[in-house]
Amino acid sequence: MLKIQHKGFIILLFVFVALFAFSSCNNNEEEETQNDTIDSAEMHNPTIVKINDRLFSVPSPFQIAILIKDNDVPYDKALLNPVQNQVNYSTNYKQALNLGIYGADLSYLNIYEQLPDAASYFAVVKVLSKSLGISSTLDEKVIKRIENNSNNKDSLLYILSTIYRNADAYLFNNDRNEVGLLILAGGWVESLYLMTKTIKVKNNQEIINRIGEQKHPLDNLIELLRPYYGKISDEFDVFLEDLVELAAIFDGVVIEYTYSEPIVDEANKLTTITSETKIIINEYQIDKVTEMIDSIRTKIIN
Repeated sequence: MLKIQHKGFIILLFVFVALFAFSSCNNNEEEETQNDTIDSAEMHNPTIVKINDRLFSVPSPFQIAILIKDNDVPYDKALLNPVQNQVNYSTNYKQALNLGIYGADLSYLNIYEQLPDAASYFAVVKVLSKSLGISSTLDEKVIKRIENNSNNKDSLLYILSTIYRNADAYLFNNDRNEVGLLILAGGWVESLYLMTKTIKVKNNQEIINRIGEQKHPLDNLIELLRPYYGKISDEFDVFLEDLVELAAIFDGVVIEYTYSEPIVDEANKLTTITSETKIIINEYQIDKVTEMIDSIRTKIIN
């Protein structure tokens, strides 16, 4: 069963880096574990955004990074947005999009357990979060809880989930929807970029299918961002126009869904989904998506 998550995922991602850093330290304090439990499967679920009483699903960067690593693709730091670029982002538009990109990069770094690099990216994410006024979700009390629970995975997941929801509440309850959506969009762009670069190294059908599946999440992003067209900046308008152009490429991707009755195990309260989805995307479409997402990302990070 799908578990609904929120759109403040970027905070969750950069706290993962803190988790890796703290886990290398010794701590003699009693671990704070009471009631700190959560199902770790939530980390693999897509991000569900609720805007105007409508739900939009977008795959999380953490989910994509796991997919890449699980297919034995070697770690490649050259794919990531260099930390030095952070000084060039002076507008809220650039900071929010690149916070999403750096968040996706942190997810990639964490999955590959690249702690030294992750520490540098963590520092950049903290700077951008502070510039955007959303760093308050990671206060000293939260850091202490992470430190005290560094050896308890379930407790940490609970803490991180709480931070996740706090970031969501801050952005979307303080009339800052556009900031949250740009962070979300940046993470999506970087995730698709990483997948397109990955298949150049290892032509894996599972990753190709996941690229094709981005057809509907892209439509969702465009619908979410469209109300801000002409209201933020010329750069934003160009970004949205580029996403629409990318969506035109995805129009040729065919997604066939075959429904089958789910298998319900009432005794164990378990439902198994047996329906199948078939993705039909050809090499030309992959090449065009790769070319377009590379162009979009270049405009964001430069």
